[in-house]
Amino acid sequence: MKTDYDTIADAYALSRRESEHVIVELQSFCSLTPVSKVLEVGCGTANHIHALIDSVDCAGWGVEPSEGMRRHAPVHSRLNVCQGSAEFIPFEDAFFDLLFAVNVIHHLPSPRKYFEESFRVLRPGGWICTFTDSTEMIQRREPLSRYWPSSAEADIARYPTAAALLDAMDQVGFINITSREIKKTSRIADATPYRERAFSCLRLIDDVQFEEGLRLLEEDLHKGPVRVTSEYVCI
Repeated sequence: MKTDYDTIADAYALSRRESEHVIVELQSFCSLTPVSKVLEVGCGTANHIHALIDSVDCAGWGVEPSEGMRRHAPVHSRLNVCQGSAEFIPFEDAFFDLLFAVNVIHHLPSPRKYFEESFRVLRPGGWICTFTDSTEMIQRREPLSRYWPSSAEADIARYPTAAALLDAMDQVGFINITSREIKKTSRIADATPYRERAFSCLRLIDDVQFEEGLRLLEEDLHKGPVRVTSEYVCI
């Protein structure tokens, strides 16, 4: 089932924020300055590219196919968000210094096309970082896989493996490819993002399973904050 992001855009914008460890990771492996040109592919409401601009004062762009999501992008003098997709990036060759995508790859019918387009729009010597999840990360997600285990099964089926992504990058022509894992834990006291199904995997399960998981989560939240894990494979 394909997620309609126009439908969930309002809930997403209210409840989803940038992952701070993603911003730290992007700055750790490449040198960004105010003249750097950075693109976030599948930027959604542009939380991550906006946070990166605030952090290093680079020039930022986002491409996003959902009009509803683009409508919620913040206004910033150094940020431009436009219609586009991972497979069709509407920019000229060798334009960007850095390109990144956060939890987008599992939505794409052709990850290789994403890498081909990325290779085209990156300048020689430019950087790319794709943030995704491994099977093990999906299985141990908190609170998602804890309260909605069937959501993990659905997500595992649609996430390409890191090995497959590394192979696709190699075939396209990327060099010096590396993979590492990052993790952050926190706690939540509010079930609203889950109640609103602001996570696409919660729209892959039936209503009975969803309501039961929500009931259990809310019961635990009445006792105190619930642990959240945020993990990525960074390729």
